Amino acid sequence: MSTTVVRVILNTEDDIFRDVALSTSSTLEAAHRAFAASFDLNEGQMASFYRTDEEWNQGDEISLMSMDPAAGPSMADLTVGDVLGAPGQRLLFVYDFLEMWSFLVEFVRHEDRSLEGSEVVLSYGARPENAPELQYGDAAAGSGLDDDDFGDDDDEFGFDEEDLADGYSSSEDW
Repeated sequence: MSTTVVRVILNTEDDIFRDVALSTSSTLEAAHRAFAASFDLNEGQMASFYRTDEEWNQGDEISLMSMDPAAGPSMADLTVGDVLGAPGQRLLFVYDFLEMWSFLVEFVRHEDRSLEGSEVVLSYGARPENAPELQYGDAAAGSGLDDDDFGDDDDEFGFDEEDLADGYSSSEDW
């Protein structure tokens, strides 16, 4: 039996990751539990993996539980070796849909040993108390929007606070 080591990187500006060893035949469901435990996250939360390309662009979802067989495989249907067993293979992992812990997961290496369960073989950085806010797009280049795009008086359609329905003076009241 073979062991696969994957790197699970918290999606944040800080370097926070765990290298986790799993049996190559472990299901993604077992990997999901191992990854959550390696970061000391609350057990039993919903999660999904997403296939990705070399640029980490999100692709097809691999859900924890399949409600619709036509939607694709669930975590119980795929093994670590199926989706993370070779160089260049990577997944996005989102844990706890209320907190939105987001991780980048990639193949590191194979080891010629048997392993029951999982093992954290390298831990770097401390997990923050709360899930980091995700930065979409190129953070260095900015989003293309700035504070001037969200003026206080008029929006792009020419409405101002006086045009709002009775009982509301601004969106802050909603």
